[in-house]
Amino acid sequence: MADISTLKKYKIILEEFEKREDKKLTGYDEVLSDILNLSPKQIDRLIKELSEEFDNIIEVNGTRRKTYQLIKPIDLFVETFDKSEEIGWFFNMAQDADPDIFKELEQFTNENKNIYKFQNSPFEDISTLEEKDIFKSLKRAVKNREYIKLRYKYIDEEYDNLKCLKLVFIDNNWYLAFIDSDNKLQLSRVSFIKDVGYASKLESFQKSSVKEQMLFLNSKLQNAMTLFGVKLKVAKLKINPYITRYFEKDMKKFLKTQRYMKKLDDGSIIITVEYTQYMEILPFIQSWMPNMIILEPKELKDAYIKRLNMTILNHI
Repeated sequence: MADISTLKKYKIILEEFEKREDKKLTGYDEVLSDILNLSPKQIDRLIKELSEEFDNIIEVNGTRRKTYQLIKPIDLFVETFDKSEEIGWFFNMAQDADPDIFKELEQFTNENKNIYKFQNSPFEDISTLEEKDIFKSLKRAVKNREYIKLRYKYIDEEYDNLKCLKLVFIDNNWYLAFIDSDNKLQLSRVSFIKDVGYASKLESFQKSSVKEQMLFLNSKLQNAMTLFGVKLKVAKLKINPYITRYFEKDMKKFLKTQRYMKKLDDGSIIITVEYTQYMEILPFIQSWMPNMIILEPKELKDAYIKRLNMTILNHI
């Protein structure tokens, strides 16, 4: 039997809970054993993990074998997406990158099945990319901490001995995060890569050699234009009343470093955003024109005005 992804195992267990008249399951359940092809200990661990995530599943006291009961139906979308700390869990459970997971979960929801819709997901892109040798080679290189050799579609040059760190889905595209021969961290669009080969260095690199870069990727990367090892600058922005509803204190942030500062007497809002280079935040600012105004720094304002003037000239 082919391996089943972790999220599918959870889905199967939840379905079995729903089917049982008493809504009870144990790790020794024969149906689960046949479907999942797992030992009672492994099944019990999966059910326990579900009970720790969802209040709707409880451990029954006073039973000979450890028993769990579903006390009310679970709508995975409500349970997962209404609590931000559980979103990370949800995507971690999708680590096998199965492109059908979200479609299956949409069908699995109960009374709220018509509420949520995934128009796009990184896993849909993976389903196409997985068929390509380039993506498979990059996955292998990331997993084994390999040095690689890259060639791009639009550059007639070969890049050797690159440390392959991680595949990153950001700004609606897949990027390869790697360290080049000059020890600089870079992000490169996977779709621009022509081929991947073995590097001159055949050995694997040590985790300790990329510790700072991995910390940056995991916690400080804001978008594909965020630069590693560059001192952060702070932009002070004024949000006009026409769009302040999108930037109130309790609203979802558009950028990781976005900070609400205060509301002015005229109803406008002041926010700050940290950045490493102009192109990290200028597209964001321009998307809200003319209702987002750069107050400081002056050099960012000047770069924005120059960009606007060039846009005007191109349309004359």
